[in-house]
Amino acid sequence: MKSIVVGTAGHIDHGKSALVRALTGTDPDRLKEEKARGITIDLGFAHFMLDDLNVAFVDVPGHERFIKNMLAGVGGIDLVVLVVAADESVMPQTREHFDICRLLRVPAGLVAVTKTDLVDAETLELVRLEVRELVAGSFLEGAPMVPVSSKTGQGLDEFRAALVATAARMRGHAAHGVARLPIDRVFSMKGFGTVVTGTLVSGRVRADDELVIAPGDRQVKVRGVQVHGARQPQAVAGQRSAVNIAGVEVEEIERGQNLVTAG
Repeated sequence: MKSIVVGTAGHIDHGKSALVRALTGTDPDRLKEEKARGITIDLGFAHFMLDDLNVAFVDVPGHERFIKNMLAGVGGIDLVVLVVAADESVMPQTREHFDICRLLRVPAGLVAVTKTDLVDAETLELVRLEVRELVAGSFLEGAPMVPVSSKTGQGLDEFRAALVATAARMRGHAAHGVARLPIDRVFSMKGFGTVVTGTLVSGRVRADDELVIAPGDRQVKVRGVQVHGARQPQAVAGQRSAVNIAGVEVEEIERGQNLVTAG
């Protein structure tokens, strides 16, 4: 089964989290402050199965104050969903997130024009034109642009179909060679100890593997692996994974470091 990691991008309150929630049934906003303020502050995660495709979503914050968190989320994604609200069109963080995706050479993506239940057909067409102008000459030129409403469900089936079609054209990940997992989250779990999460971009990770936190030379041992919330014997390249490690404390690891094969 093919696994892909999809990142969201776009301006604050343009419906990124609502779209992920409508597609997966999971609320990616996990922090109390996020729920209270109605905005995404840190990275959120959700996944769903579609045909023979395992899709993991990384939902990033749109507010300019949390751009460093957005940068942590974009690393390791296979494709991006650029989210543009139909009632506001292209906004400052739309452009900023799009530029970041280009600079980081995100290979593919599609556009979701959200909140279509709030506008008429003429306004929707104007938004389409603005988005086409924004992405002209980039990796998103000619990419699917799907109008959706997370509130009414209109367009969600079409969006899923476009996502599957886009993913089908992508090459798989190399599951051999050196394991490398860029760390986008680190925490301690009672009874387990230190856990790091991220997208495995190459190789594979198994229980009892001896790995290194890089930069640096801190050696750790893998106690267990979870993929999409379920314990697995191993994680392979292309999968979002949580790795329980021994030999290091949470305070000794920073977001942006890598978990790599020793030696």
